[in-house]
Amino acid sequence: MPRFFRNNKQFILFFLIAVALIAAMAYTYDTERYVTKVESIVGTVFTPIQKVFYQMGEGISNLFSSISEIGTLRATNEKLQKEVEKLRKENIQLQELMNENKRLKEALNFKTENVELDLKLATITGKNSGNWFNTFTIDKGKNEGIQPGMAVLDERGNMVGQITEVGDNWAKVLAIIDRDSSVSAVDVRTRDNGVVRGDSNGGLIMIYLPLDAELIEGDVVTTSGMSRFPKGLIIGKVSKVTRDPGSLLKQAVIEPAADFERLEYVFVVTNTTNTGK
Repeated sequence: MPRFFRNNKQFILFFLIAVALIAAMAYTYDTERYVTKVESIVGTVFTPIQKVFYQMGEGISNLFSSISEIGTLRATNEKLQKEVEKLRKENIQLQELMNENKRLKEALNFKTENVELDLKLATITGKNSGNWFNTFTIDKGKNEGIQPGMAVLDERGNMVGQITEVGDNWAKVLAIIDRDSSVSAVDVRTRDNGVVRGDSNGGLIMIYLPLDAELIEGDVVTTSGMSRFPKGLIIGKVSKVTRDPGSLLKQAVIEPAADFERLEYVFVVTNTTNTGK
């Protein structure tokens, strides 16, 4: 007989008896009978062990269930993120359409209220580098009756610049904020005349004002009609009046009425006759 069996006879005997009793309990289980004393002892010994294995089994089952749920949640989260991104893009597109509709509505209102002006609505297709629209290109040209020197307005009718070059279906615009631009202008309140030109900061300066000029902050400045541009086109408002260094004249800093950072559509005034506004 092997040495292990000789040295562990009692353990082996106990083990065999326990197995036999468990098997007997399994095959003779009756819900209406009372267990024997031996069965009770065996149950007392093996119940904690059974409990441990049961809890381990439950833990493993719960672990696999959790892993499955994590996979499901991850898939759901990815789906929701895609839906959020889709809605975000749709919201941006809707906002763009709303902004475009607002601009076109303003353009239509201005055109309806100024029937004395022959206006061609054009879309800006390109501009010079930088934040300001010093020079830019539009999608209207000779085929639409556009000619060099014509005034260009924003969708609310504020002065933007003038046409400098023309192709069949395009034209270039020099903005009034460019240093090479100059426009005859008048203060609406005082009727003081001068010339508005661009400065190096994307703004406007009204020069050649007499020393007795009474311009003040907030005065509206428009085209004077002393050039080929129609009279009364809004250029901007006076923000400061100073003495022109080295001369006997005054000058005024003008805040442009047009937003030269956000231009999208412009009107080209195809009739150059003064309107008398």
